[in-house]
Formats: sequence, C-alpha cells, structure tokens
Amino acid sequence: MRPAAWVLSSRSSDGLARVLAHVVAHLVKIISRLLVIAVVGWVGAAAAAPTVFDRAQFLQSTATTPPGPDSAWQVVDLPDSWRTHKRDWKKFGWYRLTFTHQNTRQDSINSPQRAIYISRITNNIEVFMNGSSFALSGRLGPVPQQSWNFAQYHLIPASLMREGENEILIRLHPDTYTRAGIAQVMFGDSEEVRPHYDRRRFLQTTAPQLITSVLLVMTFFSLALWLRRRSETVFLLFGLLAASAVVRLFHHYLRDTPDWLGALALPALNWLTVLQVNFTLHYANRPMPRFERALIWLASMATVVAMVAFIGDFFWGAAMVIYSISTLLTPVLVAVMVYQLTRVVNAANLYMVVTVLLTTGLGIHDFLNYQEKLGFDQLYLIPLGLPFLLIAVAVLLVRRYVESITNYESLTRTLSSRVHARERELEASFARERILDQQRAAAEERQHLMRDMHDGIGSQLMSTLAVVKRGTLSREALETILADCIDELKLTIDSMEPVERDLLVVLGNLRYRLEPRLNAAGITLQWAVADLPPLDYLEPANVRSILRIVQEAFTNTLKHANAKRITLSTGVDRTNNRVLVRITDDGKSFDADKNGGGRGLANMRARAASLNGSVEIIALKGGGTCVSLLLPLTAPEKK
Repeated sequence: MRPAAWVLSSRSSDGLARVLAHVVAHLVKIISRLLVIAVVGWVGAAAAAPTVFDRAQFLQSTATTPPGPDSAWQVVDLPDSWRTHKRDWKKFGWYRLTFTHQNTRQDSINSPQRAIYISRITNNIEVFMNGSSFALSGRLGPVPQQSWNFAQYHLIPASLMREGENEILIRLHPDTYTRAGIAQVMFGDSEEVRPHYDRRRFLQTTAPQLITSVLLVMTFFSLALWLRRRSETVFLLFGLLAASAVVRLFHHYLRDTPDWLGALALPALNWLTVLQVNFTLHYANRPMPRFERALIWLASMATVVAMVAFIGDFFWGAAMVIYSISTLLTPVLVAVMVYQLTRVVNAANLYMVVTVLLTTGLGIHDFLNYQEKLGFDQLYLIPLGLPFLLIAVAVLLVRRYVESITNYESLTRTLSSRVHARERELEASFARERILDQQRAAAEERQHLMRDMHDGIGSQLMSTLAVVKRGTLSREALETILADCIDELKLTIDSMEPVERDLLVVLGNLRYRLEPRLNAAGITLQWAVADLPPLDYLEPANVRSILRIVQEAFTNTLKHANAKRITLSTGVDRTNNRVLVRITDDGKSFDADKNGGGRGLANMRARAASLNGSVEIIALKGGGTCVSLLLPLTAPEKK
C-alpha cells in the first residue's frame, strides 16, 4: 500500500470520522443494553415472583372453539416441542391452564392488571380467559404472520376474571411449521411480568433489528470504500459479509417474510461463514486464494441446492444436510483462521481470534438450538455476536487510517529532508554558477575593455604618435587629441562604476567630467532632469554606449555649434514605454536630413540601435539643435 494513499482530504476524513463515530456509538449502546439487561434480569429474577406454568393440559383438535373441561385433556410439560413429541402439525394445539383468584373490592381497586407472558411460540396463538378470546399473536388464517421469534405479552381484561377458579386456554396454530411448540407461560401482575417480556423482546427481536440497521450502513460504507480502493479486498469481503448477515437476520423480526426471503436465510448463513473466513484471512494479511475460491464454490453449490430444494418442496431436508456439512467444516475453518491470525501477534489479531472463537461458539449454540437440543425456548445468539465483527472492522479502519497517517508523516519527513538536502545542493550549485557567471562576465568585460581601448584610445594614440614623429602636428592639435583620449579613458572608467540601474547616476558622472570643460569654453550647462524608473539593462557595456552617445552630442556642440548654453533633460514616454534623454543647445542649427552627418552621427545611431533605442536630431526654429536619445524601459533582446 502506498503510504499516502490513505490520506484523506479534510472533508473526506471528517466524513469517515462521523460514520465511524455513529457506528461505534450504536454498537456500544447495543452491547451496553445487553449487559444492563443481563444484570437487571438477574436482580429482577430474584425480586419478582410471578406464577410460571411449567405444566399444562393439552389436546389436539381441528376445532377453533374452546374445548370443555371434560374433553380428553392430557398433562404435558412446558416448554412443549411438537417436533420432539411428533405431534400432528396439521391440527391446532389447545393448552389449558387453571388458577385460583380471590377477588375483593379493595383488590380490584388497588391491584395492577394481570398479564401473561410467553417467551416463544411457533407460530401463532389465540388466548381465551374463561372461554372469552382476548388476545391474538398475529394474523391467523391461510396467510398467517410469522410470530415464531416474537415474545408474547398480553394484558388480561379484569372483567374476564372471576373469583375462585379461572381457566386460560391457548390455541396454538402451527401454520405448517414442523418445529411448532410453546414455551412456559408466566402469569401475574403486569408490573412484575412486563420487565421479563421487555428483556426478552430486546434480545430476541429489537437487538437484531438494531444490528441489521448497523450492518446495512456498513454494507454500503464498506462497498463504497472498496469502489474507491479496488485493491482493498478486505472491504469488499466485509461488505458482502454484512449483506449476507442482513439477509440472514430479516426473518428474525419481519412478521410478513416472503417465503423466498425465508429460504434465502439458509444460504445466507453459509455465505456468512465463508465470507467471515475470507475476511479474516485478509484482515490478518494472510490471503489463501485457492482455499478462498474453494469455499466460495462450496457456498455457491449450497445456494443452488437450497433454491432447488425450496422449489421442489424438500427444503427442510436439504437444510439439515447443509447444516450438517457446515458443522463438520467448522473446526477446519476455525483452525485455519486462528492459525493465520496468530502468525503475527498483535492486539487487533488477538481481538479477531476472540471474535472468531466467540462467533463460532454462538454458531454451534444456534445449531444445537435449531435441533432443539438445548430446549425449545432458547435465544438464537448469532445476531448478538455480530457487533463484535463490526467492532473488528471499525478497529481495522482506525488501524489503517492511523497507519496511513503515520506513513504519510514519515514520508513527509523523508521528503522534507530530501527537499532540504536538494535545496542545499541547488544553492551550492547556484552559488558556483554565480561565481562562474561573474568570472565569465568579468573576463568578457576585460576583453571588451581591452578591445575598446585598443581600437579607441590605442589607435588614436598610435596615429597621433606617428604624426608627432613627422613633425606636422601643432601643439594645439596635440593638446586636443590628448584631451579626447583622456575623456575616452574617463568614460571607460565611469562605465565601470556601480549605478544600481539608475540612469541619472550615469548622467551625473558624465556631468562631473564634462562641466569643467564646458565652463572653460564659456558654455553654461543647465541640468533639468526628472526621476526615471530603474533600467535593468544598465550593465557596463550598455552604460558605455549611452555615455558615448551623450558625450558625442556634447562634443559636436563644442566643436560646431558655437553655443552659449546646453540643457540636458530627461523624461518618460509611458505610451511608447520609452525613456527620453535630450541635449538641447542655443547655437547653430544642424539639420541631419540635409547635412547627413559624419561617422560620429552614424556611431550614435548604431550604439542606440544596439540598445533597441534610437537617436533623433531636430534643428530648432530660431537656432539651436535638439538631440534626443530614446531608450526602452525593458531590457533589450540580446543578439
């Protein structure tokens, strides 16, 4: 199982917790009620003292009217099993009970109403007091209701009782049940009799109803889990196991069970056994595929035989054969389950061992009870043992959930440590890359500087030296050339200064270099710059290009314009995403379109183009020239 596979979203984990909480709470209520009933029943048995009839007069007849006291009555013990005494189940059975009642006026005022209680009948009864009918167990007639698993409690009308000897007659309707019969009859005050009935009804009827409702919820819940996680066969098995238990328990409390549903109770018990074995093997993580398939094949064959027997009207004979085979296989199945569960000893497996032994013991009890080896009126206990299986599944779900959370947390810690280690490796790698990039950039910048100095200052000095050797260069011209070389060297140095993406810093450095020369030439520099946004591409090479463009504009003004004032201004063109640098003078106008310009203007435009910018030169009306350098706000694409 993948560690994170069981981790649920917040909504799905809340839903799982709510379902488990409801199921476990329901089971705890049922088990608590059973324990309370056991304790209260023991105390109540010692405190209350109603009359219990363990013998009765009996006769069989086809008549529906009560027989007289002079009829051919015979004494029988209660409980009375018709199967044991081989009675004719095609006739009614009449049971006669007599008691003496002293009736005074004070008793009739203060005494509680009398009642009778019978723990089990098969299948229906009608009760008479002194010849008058006052109670029915259920619908009689051709289509009777099933009352075989319903305890009987009936209040006796005080008007039907008389002073002295009284007679209770009970007409038993077998309704084709070969295992017909009646349990002992309890008679007494309703306050004393009713607690006995309530306890029996809960254990015999109400508890199976509650357990069935829980099983039905767990059926859909487990199958839904399996549909989401097909690899978790244990949930499929338990879902089918719970469904088989639901089918098995229906006839314990339905009064109008269809014949076909009653017939399904037999194969449902087989499937309940087989699925419990297969579920237990997967619960212990010890699947036995061939053994499991063999059991499924046997359960399928038993189902086919049971259905054919039901259609062919020999169902009870087939039922006894199937029950006998299941009984013979039980020790083998129990041994396999216990062996596989104890191969790995832990609390969950030990609990499951106890559950297997408990449910097996209850199954043996119910088999003997069905054979009436334990008496006629004993409870069927398998329904009461199913909550322990449900708790086992709840334990399994909680265990799987906790394991998945633990695995997830472990995986999270492992991944976190791996991520941190990878982050450290990446940081070290990036640090090395940054150092290499810096070294490469420095090397490239050195090469670029050397190339510029060789092609610029070096070439100019070499040509000047050659002219000086020939003696044809005047002192003034030599001074001018040397001054230009010094300016070029200063410009190169300025381009290496850190500018923090600020173009105004670049222009300020240039102002610091040029303003003394301008003042010496009688030219006033007006500084009209505005704040500019940061430019990410202000690297040394690009800074040099900008400085040379602006310096060339100043140089042209000094040499050719005969100006008195130069204004340097800046601005931002948000519409076209551009930065503007303008150099405006008040000297002679220069029309670039007419004059064409020399190599200096071509170099300015080439350098601007390398930055995805441009240079515009406009002759002003009234005299003067405006040189505009237009630069992009974003970094130019590298070519």
